[in-house]
Amino acid sequence: MEDVTRFLDEAGVDFDVLEHEHTERAAEEAEALDVALEEVAKTLVLASPGGNVRAVLSASDRIDLHKVAAALEVGGKKVHLATEDDLARDYAGFELGAVPPFGGPEDRVIVDERLSGRDSVVLEAGSHDTSVRLKAADLVRLTEAQVADITREEPEAG
Repeated sequence: MEDVTRFLDEAGVDFDVLEHEHTERAAEEAEALDVALEEVAKTLVLASPGGNVRAVLSASDRIDLHKVAAALEVGGKKVHLATEDDLARDYAGFELGAVPPFGGPEDRVIVDERLSGRDSVVLEAGSHDTSVRLKAADLVRLTEAQVADITREEPEAG
């Protein structure tokens, strides 16, 4: 958490720290904060040939690893979710499953295009009981993120 707030303070951006009950899932985080699920973003750590990549997308969306691989210009089977062992080793300062898109190692970051167009976004701040809210544009700028379509298209019910 301190790593995240220090990063944001040093960057000089406006952000709010949002403390809440311990949550394990984004839907629980949204409920605890009394915000819509679409306002909450999740950060997934992916392993790729060039190193770890942090993918940020709306908590209500599902990631499409083939789209991520295409955006990173690597083969489709070369991008996968990082293992718990990888996360524990590379992100020891953050709780497992609560890695934020900034702070810690300087990974490549990719933000879903739908998320990047929002006014603000709520992100876990390295723990399961603290989040931060900041402008989506600041998220993209601070992380020098690549913006791309990385979500899975869900088939329409019918």
